[in-house]
Amino acid sequence: MSCSADDTFRIETKGTAPICATGNTELQYIKNATKALEELHKNFTEQYYEPGTASGRQTQITESLKKNPTFFLRTQPNVLSGEQSGSNVNRFYSIFTTKTDADPEYRGLVSAIMKGEYDTNSNTYMEQPTTITDFSSPSGFKGIYGLQNVITLLETKIKNKVDELKGAGVGGGITTGSLSDASKYNQRKGIKDTLEEIARRENELYREKFLNIILVIVGIFLISTQLVQRYFSFGDGGGGGSGGGGLFSGLGFGSSSGGLFSRFGGLGLGSSGRSRIGNLFTNNSYSLSQR
Repeated sequence: MSCSADDTFRIETKGTAPICATGNTELQYIKNATKALEELHKNFTEQYYEPGTASGRQTQITESLKKNPTFFLRTQPNVLSGEQSGSNVNRFYSIFTTKTDADPEYRGLVSAIMKGEYDTNSNTYMEQPTTITDFSSPSGFKGIYGLQNVITLLETKIKNKVDELKGAGVGGGITTGSLSDASKYNQRKGIKDTLEEIARRENELYREKFLNIILVIVGIFLISTQLVQRYFSFGDGGGGGSGGGGLFSGLGFGSSSGGLFSRFGGLGLGSSGRSRIGNLFTNNSYSLSQR
């Protein structure tokens, strides 16, 4: 069976013979989808050329091409009125940095990118065109909305093919949404990632608490060391000797005033109380001296 040029398409461009879709419904569907994607790719990325400077490029720039997203998204030759001839311009940048939706140039740019039409009408430039339900006319897929239509149609086709391969009634099939199995996998992966993040955060909290406990212990040790050195020194002028200012001089441990409790009269014991407490330590039952 002969194959017309319109029925051939390529999925890979290097080293792969053209695929003939004549007489095959499935291949016809794939061919049309491929053509739609190729048209979208061209309208979003093609580099135009000025007259007389083709340099291997396919399309000469004209003002009529401003309906295509690439007219604004790429740096293209100047062709519009008011633009300097013989130079290139990034219209997306120049318009978005100097214009607003009150300007027709801004509305036309947005319309070209979103729906592949240069529509400057303030009421319709953002309207979504009619949804395309099949690939019978690949050239009808234009702009961002056209790309969304392609994705929706391909997802539906893949879902139907998966249902067919699973068999009617086997395992219930896929009844809602597209590719439910993949969706469930993504949900499980999300739960797994969440649990891992919770565990990681708990480990961080435990490490912080352990470090705080260590710091508290070190702090207590340092403070207690300073207290011992300050108030329990056994050098000159220390606690219970005859020097003044001892920690317990108010209890009668030293004969001089100025101790920690000296202002309170020896903890309320009076002078006789201080003497009695002091005598507890002056009459040492283990002393070798005679009384």
